[in-house]
Amino acid sequence: MALSQRSGILQLFVAAAVCIQLYQAHDFFGRCSCSSSIKFTKGNMSDFQVLENQPGCDRTELIVTMTGPDNSTELLCLDTQGRMAQAFLKCWQRINKDNSRKMECINKKRKAE
Repeated sequence: MALSQRSGILQLFVAAAVCIQLYQAHDFFGRCSCSSSIKFTKGNMSDFQVLENQPGCDRTELIVTMTGPDNSTELLCLDTQGRMAQAFLKCWQRINKDNSRKMECINKKRKAE
């Protein structure tokens, strides 16, 4: 009886672990992170993220983080066909996709304004 009870608990534990992993995976097929995008933005950009073809999304996405005067942040999706996004993607390729060098691309954008 004790062996059967232990195996039941083990099965329940394994099922819970699998459910947690599936929930945290966030790879929902057929979905991109950006539902809409803009071609250009002005303001204080503090970060950006390049999402290359992911499971369920067959396009490259560029998400920029804008910081407001009250230190609030807003995430915006840039249209990768626009000139501003193309400049970011070119810079991203030039720095070999090195996250520690992202500020080079952001500072280049600031100088262009």
